[in-house]
Amino acid sequence: MKARDIMVTDVPSISVRTTVGEAVRIMKSNFGDESFMNAAPGLIVLNDRGGLAGILTPLSIITALMDGASEDKSDSAFFASLCDRIKDLPISDIMEHQPISVTQDARVSDVAHLFLTHRFQRVPVVDGKKVVGIIYRSRLLFAMTKGLESDAP
Repeated sequence: MKARDIMVTDVPSISVRTTVGEAVRIMKSNFGDESFMNAAPGLIVLNDRGGLAGILTPLSIITALMDGASEDKSDSAFFASLCDRIKDLPISDIMEHQPISVTQDARVSDVAHLFLTHRFQRVPVVDGKKVVGIIYRSRLLFAMTKGLESDAP
């Protein structure tokens, strides 16, 4: 089995020029239903030529929010002030800049090793520099465990 067999081709992506505020709105729009198990809320970041530039994850945003923040506050006014501080930053300031990707011909076992080694929730699939798909942890799990499915009632 290859990466192309389990990847999703509808890849949620944004430009490096997108602001943090815009990116959060897009994440909420794309992944607002928390019961949606087949994806991990994050966005592929594309450079000006449409190539893979990075990945923006919820942890990227949480890290930016909490950078230098006092840990003894947790009221809504405190979080509003943190949001105000980062909302206009370009996501290129906070994204993961050197994402690991795989090609469409990558073996699923190799993809699994990447997930285990790096604790990924998603891995972009590329053809040259162009993103052609994404593999989510849940897609990998479901592909690898088809042998556990039973035809018995």
